[in-house]
Amino acid sequence: MLKAHRTSHGQNGRMTQEQLAEQLGVSVDAIGKYERSLSFIRGDLEYRLSDRLGWSQADVIACRKDWGARRKPANSRYRLLDDTLVETVFEGSWRAACLASIAMADAELHDLPSELEPNVDVFLPIYEIFRSHWAAIMCDGAMVAKWTLPFLLPEDEALFRAGRLIECDLSVDRLRRPILPGTYFGYCPALIVRPGHEAASSLLMSSFVGFLETLAEREVFLHGLGTISVSPSGAQICRDIGMIRLGTHSLSPEFVVWNLPGSRIPGSIFGRRSTFLRQRYCEAFG
Repeated sequence: MLKAHRTSHGQNGRMTQEQLAEQLGVSVDAIGKYERSLSFIRGDLEYRLSDRLGWSQADVIACRKDWGARRKPANSRYRLLDDTLVETVFEGSWRAACLASIAMADAELHDLPSELEPNVDVFLPIYEIFRSHWAAIMCDGAMVAKWTLPFLLPEDEALFRAGRLIECDLSVDRLRRPILPGTYFGYCPALIVRPGHEAASSLLMSSFVGFLETLAEREVFLHGLGTISVSPSGAQICRDIGMIRLGTHSLSPEFVVWNLPGSRIPGSIFGRRSTFLRQRYCEAFG
C-alpha cells in the first residue's frame, strides 16, 4: 500500500522514496523495508500515515493486521480461534467451542466459590449470543488461552464496584448490547493463559486490542474495564495492565476488585499497543 501511494502521489503523479521518507520523517532505508514488508510503521509513527498521507484509520489498522499475519512463522503453534478452526477441531460447532472455553476456565480457576465459578448454565448462553465478546487461542487442537468481556448494566456495574457482583446471577438479559455509540462498562470474568503457553499471550493481547479498535470505530468506548483477581498471579496481571485496585470482594478478602477507567486506557498496555486506541480514547475522555 505504501508503494502504491508513493507511485501515485507527489509531483508529476509520483514521488521518490527520498521524498516519502522526508514526508514521514523516517529514513530512506526504512521506506525500503516498509515497501518490501520487512518492517512496519507502528506505535508512535502510525498516526503519520493518517496525518501526513491522508490514510483512513481503517487502512492503518488493516495494514497492521496484515503485517502481523505475515510476520508469524508458517509453523506457529498458536492460532486465534475462528470458523476454520471450529470446523476442524469442533466439527463446525461453535457451541462445542464455547463449552471447551468454559471447561478450560473451570480447570484453571478451580476451588472457586459457586458464586464465581465458571458456570455452564450462566456462561454458555452468554458465549453463544455474544460471540464477538470473547476470543481463544488454540495450540495443536487444544485451547490454551482466552479472554471474555461482556458489558454490564449500570446496576450490576454498581454491584461490581462495591465488591458484591455475583457471576452466577448474570444472564443474557442482564448484559448490554453495544448497538449504539456510547460508553459501556466491560467486565472480564476470565483472562487465562495456561502454564507453559505464555507465548500465546501476544496473540491473545492482539485479539483483545483488535476488539477494542473495532468498537472504537463505531464510537463505542469503555468508560471502565473491571475484573476480579482470585490469585496473586491474577493480581499481578491487573497491575501490569495498569488497573486500579478498588477493594476486596465480599466473598473473600483474597479476591480483589480492579478497574481500568476509560481515561487511563491511552496510557495502559492497550493504548501503548495501538495508536488508534490511544487517540480515540484521548478524544473520548480527555
